[in-house]
Amino acid sequence: MQEIVRIYTNSPLRNFTYLVHESSTSQTLCIDPYDSEQVIRVLKQKGWSLQIIVNTHEHGDHTRGNEGLYKEFSPEVLTHKNAHRVVPFATRSVSNSERILESSDQLNYLRILDTPGHTFAHICLLQIEYEIPVAVFSGDTIFNCGVGNCKNGGDPTSLFETVSQIFQPLSDQVLLYPGHDYLKNNLRFSFDLDPSNDSTRLALENAESLSQDREFITATFGEERTYNPFFLCFEPTAQLISSVRRKAQNPELPSDRKSLFLSLRELRDRW
Repeated sequence: MQEIVRIYTNSPLRNFTYLVHESSTSQTLCIDPYDSEQVIRVLKQKGWSLQIIVNTHEHGDHTRGNEGLYKEFSPEVLTHKNAHRVVPFATRSVSNSERILESSDQLNYLRILDTPGHTFAHICLLQIEYEIPVAVFSGDTIFNCGVGNCKNGGDPTSLFETVSQIFQPLSDQVLLYPGHDYLKNNLRFSFDLDPSNDSTRLALENAESLSQDREFITATFGEERTYNPFFLCFEPTAQLISSVRRKAQNPELPSDRKSLFLSLRELRDRW
């Protein structure tokens, strides 16, 4: 079995770093290290070493911990092929569908997903247990109640294709582990779009009632589909369509999922 440790970095961008430990092989993987000293402290507390780093993409807030961890443990540093030359201490690139951190019986592993959109050098990791997807580490592609922006080397149309082809088909039970904690602000954006959505209202009330030192919410894709506008647009309500048209100042905006998704991304950029 694989144990997951989420590390909140207390950084200005509210980053998450993740450790995934495979007990059958005693291997540990770190996803998007932000603060190497913080990660080293957690590893020592758990009694783990570090064999693998995965950077979901090339942005500095997802790679800045590489140097300290590499000097301490000399792990493999895995990246998307388009990021391999720019990510600090990168040792090799990975390919779509590649398995990493496999259990000794090869039934549990992480599968690499090529996920362009936020950048064209972005990967996510799908956690598989006995051939069933159970969780996804989404970097800056999917957030709780949101998706990544495309301002720094990305493309909204490519992001739409990634979400529709890779993430929309995932089962409702799959857990979401994003690269940042943007939950409250994203829920406020969603509620502003459709105040009549009870799922959004309840999720926002719950998020705002939690204390600063609380454990972060781990949502399923089933939950996300009830309040994340970038999933709601795949089966949009009349209220959502009307709100997007009004806020985009385009009463003739088509109501197909791609048009709504792209308009939502523009609205979120300005919100």
